[in-house]
Amino acid sequence: MPSREETGLWFEPLPADIRKQSDIGAEVHLGALSPPILDLATLTEADKDTLRQALFENQVIAIRNQAGIDPKTLPALARLFDPTASDIHSAGEKAVSDPRNILSAYKAGRLPCAPQVGIIGSGTFKNYQGIPELEVIHLDHTAFHETPLTQEKLDAGYTRPYRWHMDTPFYERLPGDVTILHAVQVPQLPDQTISFPDGSEEQIAAGATAFFSGARAFELLTPEQQEFALNTTVTYAPQAYEYIRHCKATEDGMTIPTMGRETKAEDMSPWSWDKVAEHPMVWRNPGTDRPFLQVHGCCVYRLTTRDPSTGNFSVMDDVEQVRATVYAMQRRIWQAGHIYAHRWEEGDLVVFHNRGVMHSITGQLAQYQKKDAEDEVDDTKKRLMWQCTMTSGTAPKAFRNYDGVNETGFVRV
Repeated sequence: MPSREETGLWFEPLPADIRKQSDIGAEVHLGALSPPILDLATLTEADKDTLRQALFENQVIAIRNQAGIDPKTLPALARLFDPTASDIHSAGEKAVSDPRNILSAYKAGRLPCAPQVGIIGSGTFKNYQGIPELEVIHLDHTAFHETPLTQEKLDAGYTRPYRWHMDTPFYERLPGDVTILHAVQVPQLPDQTISFPDGSEEQIAAGATAFFSGARAFELLTPEQQEFALNTTVTYAPQAYEYIRHCKATEDGMTIPTMGRETKAEDMSPWSWDKVAEHPMVWRNPGTDRPFLQVHGCCVYRLTTRDPSTGNFSVMDDVEQVRATVYAMQRRIWQAGHIYAHRWEEGDLVVFHNRGVMHSITGQLAQYQKKDAEDEVDDTKKRLMWQCTMTSGTAPKAFRNYDGVNETGFVRV
């Protein structure tokens, strides 16, 4: 009898000491009969079903040794999980160049041969994929946190998550089901350290991508909070990333603790309410019957909650109160056992369920991009990643369906 390794694609959850209580992480094996580089044309329908099962059960899946993969495979793979996905990067065509958008700080590029695929990382690269010169910036928490780590802590190798988020602009476009990341070049740097509120610490790879599960976040709520979440719809700020461009976050990167730095409406790109994102607070996801608490705590603007006993709706539109309410729910997840930080290896192809996890950049990499006496940067310290995330054609579905729930994805006007 042939083994599963010989018969096709299969997966296994990551070891328990890596997953901990996160409920996140599996490795996908292509099998001996598959090519070493993922080729969607060789996959059977059973293989595709196995990929979907692996993702929706584990939220983050990794396929190793994919160096040399065709960039066009990434958007095609994304459509395997969401056939309605568009051919446009979910951040839009101008988000990385418009100075009003917070995303422009990355200086992220796009691959000319696959415009749905962004280029992120740390360092300057010449003649890359038809781009004469490419500079990408790895943002770290010091640019966004109200009280960043001290220089002493930074020198000692500590880091923090930058900002927990889903990949979506919360305006005009719907969040994709998946995001795909591919490690082209991984920096050879010492591990860095994250501290948690209970005093525990974790060693993570420099530049690790951190994740937490929306399902675990929901499980950690009190029964009262769960009931509130199941009956609540979240309205996001108009032009959300322009709105928070000058704001600063808490030390865990989950919310904005002070008011006053928000961009005024007249200073933002033109907008209209019918294009502003509005989603249920708790999402129903394919392949699982677990409720997922999916909220971007930095970009929230208004909460609309239904009273199940009367059917009446109440609105919380004080932004400071909205942020505090959401933060009180999400902050419970910020524990070492609930966070999965992917340790990148060159060639890794990682697919994560963008509607099932929140994720964040980590790592202090800028210091390693300083030039030496010969005006050069050590190539082994550079980081280069591909990122594919595309707008979905369908909006997230509420876990609890009730009269009046908004599942259009946008504010009703």
